[in-house]
Amino acid sequence: MRSAAMVMEHIDLNLYSPVKIVIQKDRWYAEWKGSEWEVNRNDFSVMLDGEKHQFDGAFIIVHGTPGENGLLQGYFEMVGIPYTTGDVLNMSITFNKKATTTYLKSLGFSVAESVVLYKGENWDSDSILQHVGLPCFVKPNNGGSSIGTSKVKDPSQLSAAIDKAFQEDGQVIIESFLAGTEVTCGVIQWEGKVKALPMTEIVTENEFFDYEAKYKGQSNEITPARIEKALFDEIQRLSEKIYIQLKCRGMIRVDFIIQQGVPHVVEVNTVPGFSAASIIPQQAACVRIDKTTLISAVIQSCF
Repeated sequence: MRSAAMVMEHIDLNLYSPVKIVIQKDRWYAEWKGSEWEVNRNDFSVMLDGEKHQFDGAFIIVHGTPGENGLLQGYFEMVGIPYTTGDVLNMSITFNKKATTTYLKSLGFSVAESVVLYKGENWDSDSILQHVGLPCFVKPNNGGSSIGTSKVKDPSQLSAAIDKAFQEDGQVIIESFLAGTEVTCGVIQWEGKVKALPMTEIVTENEFFDYEAKYKGQSNEITPARIEKALFDEIQRLSEKIYIQLKCRGMIRVDFIIQQGVPHVVEVNTVPGFSAASIIPQQAACVRIDKTTLISAVIQSCF
């Protein structure tokens, strides 16, 4: 909702007439003039003050399901409305952490070793830890914002961490720990070309860049990242390559851990945070792209 508020506040009203649509499990509605107006899901239209409004495009800013896993994209494909993210395949692959890293590894990118568990199957902690080592991360395989994620430093912690992750998803991914500098690089389409933004270095006082670090100020985000120029340029090039090879659209953010000078891809965020405290607006500001111009660039990339 904070991301949506950012879009509504900074969108160029000389170019667009925005209406905020709230999507919940049981209802879809428009917020308009202090009231809630039901959305007709047959054609994604809404009656406002007795007049039917249909939309030229959808700025998707739903983090997680259904905005980041292909469900909403499939819906808009069916009703024929352009949208500001990658297509169904792009979104479903990138929302699944194991699918993302497996695909990127096949393309030659460096990633962490990992194991996936499925709810209901038997698993053996010794074989898991033999493969990924300690410490390791236990996460929901389909999820975001580090919800349900744990850093495991002792074998006795593994079972509880797996149970915690299974509360969020029916699949759990266990990844080897990458020791090094964490950076994240935004990518947009700018003047018809794929453009990597200046990357941000993440320094957190917590065990890792968890929910509190991301959203409650318990981290230090340094833009541009304090790394040597050759490595900086390489990570920007890798981020642009990922954008192109995964057929992304709009704005994305690619997270890396630099271990012994080698950037390892951790995750691809296809609907990155877009609140006042979020990273993408910080990176855009570094190259003098204001929020209004950035929003217009994201919208234009979907037509």
